[in-house]
Amino acid sequence: MDGGVLWPITRALIALIGVCLLAWVSLTWLSRRGFVTTTSGARLKLIERLALSPRRQVYLVQADARLFLLAAADGGGISVIAELQPNQPNQPPPAAATQAEA
Repeated sequence: MDGGVLWPITRALIALIGVCLLAWVSLTWLSRRGFVTTTSGARLKLIERLALSPRRQVYLVQADARLFLLAAADGGGISVIAELQPNQPNQPPPAAATQAEA
């Protein structure tokens, strides 16, 4: 191969690597902000996501037949707020119902 053929191939490879790197950075950035979601299996599903602020979210997650309300923050902490009954999605949890009656 002479230098005239090698240079266009090198430029094409550099451009391909640049595009792949840009795609990876973009997808990583978007996934950290919750814009990209993936579905991995039939047993675990993200039902709904609500952003409370840019750094705090609430998730409704289904695991088999169980529903969980989860809270997540930028610091990496995830906590279970409540386990909900799938048959009664609009009913408040027992602790909230007790406070409302008082």
